Amino acid sequence: TVTAMHIKRYRQALLEGNYKPITIRWKLTIVRRFYEAARNAGLRADNPAAGVKSPRVRQATEDFKYFCDDQLAMLLAAIPDPDQASGGEKVKRLRNLLMISMMALQGLRTIEVRRANVEDLTEKSENLVLLVRGKTRDRIAYLRPDMGGRLKEYLSLRGKIERDEAGTPLFTALGNRRGGKRLSRRHIREQTDKYLRLAGLKRPGVSNHALRHTAGTLGYLHTGDLRAVQDFLGHADPRMTAKYAHVVDMAKKNPALFIP
Repeated sequence: TVTAMHIKRYRQALLEGNYKPITIRWKLTIVRRFYEAARNAGLRADNPAAGVKSPRVRQATEDFKYFCDDQLAMLLAAIPDPDQASGGEKVKRLRNLLMISMMALQGLRTIEVRRANVEDLTEKSENLVLLVRGKTRDRIAYLRPDMGGRLKEYLSLRGKIERDEAGTPLFTALGNRRGGKRLSRRHIREQTDKYLRLAGLKRPGVSNHALRHTAGTLGYLHTGDLRAVQDFLGHADPRMTAKYAHVVDMAKKNPALFIP
């Protein structure tokens, strides 16, 4: 029985609640899709949210957070060297280095790091390959040789881990209370934020997803291959990947640089 007026009141409540325009847009998209499904199912004759416009998002499409090569090196250097530790401390350092590297160098999302299982790893020729369980579809990630070596070392030192309902977790908590349990997304974010602060890179809007943006941007910068980056990140729509190319090309082909 909802009308367009109800949807507009909902939008106004979100605006008064100081939600960001992009968040309001996503919430209205969900409502719009819900009522479209109801219309397709014959539960109502119209979609009351169809004509309700989202607030204008003024942020430039290319204005997303990522790190350049030097900044990424600073972040990785902020993680204590696993080779300078032993026992549980070494396992912890290896785990944190691998989690951040998988996001910043392999383009994994936080949820994909959390979902990763030991069973998802296979060896193909000289490569260690991870089956990445993505948001909408799975993809194959060929791990860098240095990362593959560190991952084997981590699994060997960590020892036996019990399976949960999803499999044998690749990254687990340490300690007496939750030791051996799959890490939560919150814990992964906390680890990332800690090292971002240590590297002096933490600022509003910069967290785990900035690492995935970094992998996409630097991947295109150093290969120039948009299709390879699309497959690398698991984007179904090439327009999603194109923003990384646009950012790199904007810097390289900045007209201001060519004005005498």
